[in-house]
Amino acid sequence: MSLLLRRRSRSETRPQEAPPADKTKLAESEKPGRQLHSQQQQAKTHQMRHHPPHASEQSLNKLGLASSGSIGSSGSGGMGRRKTSAELISEAKMFLGESVGVPVPLMATGGARLVSTRRPITPRESGRVLYGKVALAGRPPSAFSMRYLQNEKPSTPRQLPALSGSGPATPMPTRNGALLCQSSTETLIELLKQHSGLKDCSDETVQHINAILQELYVRVRKQERSFKRGFILGGLYGLVECSSPRVLLAVARVVLALRVTGSNLTGACKLIFKVARHEQHDALFHEHDVLELLIDGLGHASPLDEPEACIYAYGCIRFLTASSAQERDDALNRNWIGLESSSGEGQALPIPALMPPALSAISPSLCPRKLTGQQTLVARLARHGAVELMILHLQMLNEAGATKRLQGPPLHTLYQLSAAMRALADVSQQQQRLQLQLQLACPHLIRAAEVSMGELEVQANVVRTLSVLSEDSDCCETLHNYAARIGQLLGPSCAGGGGQCSERLLAVLSRLGYMLGNILAKHESARIQYFHNDVAMEYLLNVLEQLNERSPTSVALLDAQIKLIRVVANMSVNPEVGAGLGNVRSLGAVLLQLLSKTSGELAKKKSPEQQELLHATLGALHNLCFYQDKQAAVPPLAEGSLQSLIDDLSASLAKVLGSCQTAVTKVELARVLGNLTRNERARRCFCAAGGLPLMVQQLTKQAAGQDYELRTCAIGVLVNLLGDGEQRGPFLQLRGAELLSLLLRGSLEQEDWFLANIVCQALWNLLIDGQCAANLCQSGNILDEVSDLLADYLDEERLLPGDNDDDEPEREQENVECETETDAEAHDALWEDFALVATDLLERIQNNFDRQQQSQTVVQPHADNEDDNDVFIEEM
Repeated sequence: MSLLLRRRSRSETRPQEAPPADKTKLAESEKPGRQLHSQQQQAKTHQMRHHPPHASEQSLNKLGLASSGSIGSSGSGGMGRRKTSAELISEAKMFLGESVGVPVPLMATGGARLVSTRRPITPRESGRVLYGKVALAGRPPSAFSMRYLQNEKPSTPRQLPALSGSGPATPMPTRNGALLCQSSTETLIELLKQHSGLKDCSDETVQHINAILQELYVRVRKQERSFKRGFILGGLYGLVECSSPRVLLAVARVVLALRVTGSNLTGACKLIFKVARHEQHDALFHEHDVLELLIDGLGHASPLDEPEACIYAYGCIRFLTASSAQERDDALNRNWIGLESSSGEGQALPIPALMPPALSAISPSLCPRKLTGQQTLVARLARHGAVELMILHLQMLNEAGATKRLQGPPLHTLYQLSAAMRALADVSQQQQRLQLQLQLACPHLIRAAEVSMGELEVQANVVRTLSVLSEDSDCCETLHNYAARIGQLLGPSCAGGGGQCSERLLAVLSRLGYMLGNILAKHESARIQYFHNDVAMEYLLNVLEQLNERSPTSVALLDAQIKLIRVVANMSVNPEVGAGLGNVRSLGAVLLQLLSKTSGELAKKKSPEQQELLHATLGALHNLCFYQDKQAAVPPLAEGSLQSLIDDLSASLAKVLGSCQTAVTKVELARVLGNLTRNERARRCFCAAGGLPLMVQQLTKQAAGQDYELRTCAIGVLVNLLGDGEQRGPFLQLRGAELLSLLLRGSLEQEDWFLANIVCQALWNLLIDGQCAANLCQSGNILDEVSDLLADYLDEERLLPGDNDDDEPEREQENVECETETDAEAHDALWEDFALVATDLLERIQNNFDRQQQSQTVVQPHADNEDDNDVFIEEM
């Protein structure tokens, strides 16, 4: 090999800024613990220019290291064409919600990352009913008759049944609006009494009755003398069985305009509920002010004294504002599943280090917008003080529940009130006033969840409302102060044991987990608060253990496990918490069992829920393993803790990786291993379980759609594994040096400086071993090729713009597609990082050749790790 001159990199010819205090410079080989660059640098590689497929793919085929076939835009292996940065950035923004201004924490400190899940499963009702399929004793029915009022004996003139006297007979005017205005109130009431008991009627009759009721309403709003109230109510009673929704709403308007209370208010609320039960009647509520009158009426009611009026009134509000809420739930989960499934079907996901699980919640704005009708009704209710009234009623119920357990109608009022508030929350994203009002309701809803403990139907509704509110950043800001208190709701919910969990209980656990996951994804103080609350942590561990004892056949069970594992994952983003969780009892055992059980179930039958649970488990392990690299395994270790199970976890990951067939899951496994193999004990256990051949296999096999991401993660694991001297010889036997050489050529041809960087670090660790270096120097071919490549691509003149006129058309096209000033700066920074590592590697290779020439006649002693330091990956 000819003597190589060291080429000066651009980093040596330019003024250098001071590096961040927390970043180790790779060029400083004197310092121990040299580390691979962070995920943020890895993400930048997806914003670089793309190039045609490189020639080294054919070399891989010749070596038998890759399947046949070139790689195109389908991304079916190799290092073929990657998407342009414009495409990738656009996809990333769409997925992460950046395009709609949703703040999403992309990177957590210390190499940990957030885990996201889809919204909890929501049962679907076939129609509008008050309570769903379950009808407990003492609940007002969803369907009712108004006839029971006929038997009431009015004790005051304010009761709904008609009074005995009706006044002298008066001539009846014809059906003419002008004549109605000229008629007395008594005449109008007599006209209505002519239709007493009316059920079915023609359109003409409906129009006539509505005209009379409208005239009555106008007079009542002008505050007619109160002595006529009973007389007016008596005339209205005979119309309550009418089949026309217009007539029923018109009757309710007059009754509410009279400012009635007690049973009359309840009757009016039932009339409105009767109409609101059917979606085809929703348009009628846009024609007049019946909703505003309903809120005014509730303002005179108490949820403790007039609970039935509140039940039916809040039921109306829920129906009228939630007709599209179910569509939103479905759309959110369809959107989430579609994005997840696409990752396994040949489409490379953008920004690998920041992709899911890496966001708190899917943006609602990605789904179809709600109907304008519902938005209008919600705005009207908000302007008229509906939310403030609901908060007031909520406070009254909470105060009553603090001294005596709620039961009967007041408890049912809480059910309907929380459901109505949840429906309002579903359309609050575009109405700032309503969002602020709902933010004030959060603490009272938490108290309501505590008050309703033991009443699963009611508590599920309250928690469901809180889970929706936790998606809003302002509400989440309020909720994060109560993270530990919310966590304490887990304990009593599962007090009966895992074997006793009902579907409703699982729904409560799922929504509690979803809400906590959202909070812990956004607020650092909440993570610390939760971890240091012994009661909340104990309840969380108990629930995870109990759920893990059940057979993973129920979708509801899987959903609850997913949400609760996400709590662990997002909590462990904090360095203090992540390190502390490593020695928490039973947590490691739970995660290890989930890893084995879920991967086994997926091998039998692919299930979206099983795959999501596996990825959530890997996300939690990813974060926890990052903090176990230097954790001293000093007895006593907590039973079932992660630190006590490092050996078993390493072997299990090797087993799962060996049997895994899904590319996206392989990437998640490689990420976990990237953090775990920073631990010396874990590296040895992983290699003892056949981990080294597995990682080489991942680099030589094509992984459809995830090939690039899988290769970068796998090379990062190799960097760690080759840090141990006993793994370098076996790696050479697996033709690892040839593989690294080919990967280096491919990455340099594509100017993928990040990938080239970590390949160089793997080669550096390999060449630390004196015997391995001597063997490679003797063969000469591999190191010659690597040296030539490095020397060529370290030449800054090769990369300066404008030095090749033939490339100008291609450059112009790239500029149109994806090249921006920011991209260019990122591209240049990645090259400089690569240049630092490559320069050191080139010097090491030259030194090895020099030693080989000097020792041709003298056998040099084994010099493992002489005067150099291993390179270990910082994070995956």
